Amino acid sequence: MPAIPRSRRRLAAGVALVLLSVGCGTDASPRVDGPVAAPTSASPARPGGTATAASPGARAGLGAAPVDCPQPGAAARSPSRLTPTAGAYLGRAGGVATAVDVTPACQLAVGGRFTAVAGGPVTTIGRGGAGAVLLLDGTGRRLLRTVRLAGAVEDLEARRPGGEIAVATDRGVMLLDPTADRVRWQRGGAAGRVAVGSAGTVAALRGSTVTVYDLGGATLGRVALPGRTVRDVAVDDRSGLVFVSGFRQTGGGRCVPVQIAYLHAYDRRGKLRWRAYDHPADRLGDLCADSRADRVAMGRDGRLYLAGETAGGNTIFSRSAGDPGRAAPNVVTDDFSRASNTADAHYTYLARFDPASGRQLAGQVVISRIDSKGDRGNTITPLAVTADESGRIYAGGVSAYQIAGRSQVTLGGRRLAPYAGGDAWVLVLSADLRRRLTWVVFTDGGAGVVRGVAVAGGVAAAVAQVDKVGFWRGPGPSFGTGGGYLAAWPGLR
Repeated sequence: MPAIPRSRRRLAAGVALVLLSVGCGTDASPRVDGPVAAPTSASPARPGGTATAASPGARAGLGAAPVDCPQPGAAARSPSRLTPTAGAYLGRAGGVATAVDVTPACQLAVGGRFTAVAGGPVTTIGRGGAGAVLLLDGTGRRLLRTVRLAGAVEDLEARRPGGEIAVATDRGVMLLDPTADRVRWQRGGAAGRVAVGSAGTVAALRGSTVTVYDLGGATLGRVALPGRTVRDVAVDDRSGLVFVSGFRQTGGGRCVPVQIAYLHAYDRRGKLRWRAYDHPADRLGDLCADSRADRVAMGRDGRLYLAGETAGGNTIFSRSAGDPGRAAPNVVTDDFSRASNTADAHYTYLARFDPASGRQLAGQVVISRIDSKGDRGNTITPLAVTADESGRIYAGGVSAYQIAGRSQVTLGGRRLAPYAGGDAWVLVLSADLRRRLTWVVFTDGGAGVVRGVAVAGGVAAAVAQVDKVGFWRGPGPSFGTGGGYLAAWPGLR
C-alpha cells in the first residue's frame, strides 16, 4: 500500500473510543530558573453555567475516593495479543470523540460530540447541545453520566489530585467541578487544546496564543507565537512551567523550505525558560526532513513526553534536542524503531524530557513497514502521548500498512480483519523503551485514527475517530449503534 500523502485529508465519519486498563544517554538544553511556587486560587470560582438536570456526585460515586478500580494483570506473551473485557460502539453515527482522561476516582472522562448515547443520567449545563463529556467507570462497562455542553468538546484533562476537569470547546475553555455537573468558571474564545496542572494552573490554546489561568479562572499570562503553528500545550505545576509544541516553516542553509519542530517551556507569566529543537536553519546541515512536535503531555511519572512526526530519516530528531551537533539518546530495538529505508514517509518520534531543565532523557522512532516492498518504511503518525506512574509510554495515531505483527493482532482470542486503509494504533513501551508491551490496532475491516490516550491510577484509555466503520466488537454493554466505540481490558502490573 502507498504511504499516506503528506497533506493527508482529515479522517471523517464515525468515532471510536478505546479504553484500556493498566497498572496504576543525555544532553542538556538551557536550564530553567529555580522552581516557581504553586499558584493559589486568589480569585473566586465563577460559575459559567447551571446544571439543569444535576445528578449529585455522591449519589453516583462521582468524584469520590478511588473505588472499583480495575485490577492490573501481567503483560501478554505477545504485544499483538489483548483480551478486552468490553467492546461496543457509543451513540449514533456522525459523533466525534476527541479526548479522554482518567479522574482521581478511576473514572473515564471522554469528550467530543455525541448523540443518542444509551444509558446513564444526563446533566445539561447552560443551553446544552451535541457537545458532551461522558463519565464511565474504570472498566468501561458502566456509563455514569452524560454531561451536555453547548460547544463541541475539542480536548479535556482532569486535575490530579483535585478532580476538576478542564475542557476546551469551540465556544471557550471551562473548568468543571469533579462531579462534572457544574462549571467553576468559563472564558470565551474557541479553544483547541487544554491542560491543567496539579495546583490548578490551566493553559488553553487558541490559534497561536496560549492563555494561562489560575484555579479560580484569573488570567496569569499569555504566550503569543505569531508565524508559528502551535499544536499542543501541557502544564507542570511542580516546576511552574507551561509547555508549548508545534513547528515553524522556514528556509535557509541547505533546507529551503523546511518545517522545524519546537518545544518551548514558559513560566506562568509567559517568559521563555528553555527551548528544545527549534534550531536555526543554518545549523541544520543536511537535516532537511520536515519535522513537527504534534503532542506534548506530562506523564504520571512527572516526566514530560513528546510525540512528533518527521518526513524521512535526515531529521532533527536524530540529533540532540538541545544541540544538533550531538546524537540524540535514541533507543533502537529493530527495524520498526530504526529510521532506515524511509524515503519521505512520515513516521512517529517519541521522546522523554526532564520538565524543569528541558534535558532530553530518551527517544525512539516508531515506523511502519511494507513487507511486500523490501520492508520499505511507510507512514505512521501520532495524535496522542502520555506515560503511567512507572514511566511506560503510551502513544497512538494512524498507520498505513503495516505495524509490526499486524497480521497477528488478536483481540479476545480472534484475529482481526486485514488492513483496510488506515489503522488506529496504540503502542505501549516499557519505561526503558526496549520492549513493546502492547502494539495493536482496533480496526477490524474499517479505518480510523486514535485521537487521545490517558493513563493513571490503574486505568488507561484511548479514543479513536472512525473513518470507516469496522472496529473490534467484544463483550460488555452497548451504549449506542455507531459513532463511538469502546473497549476495555485489565492492564499491566
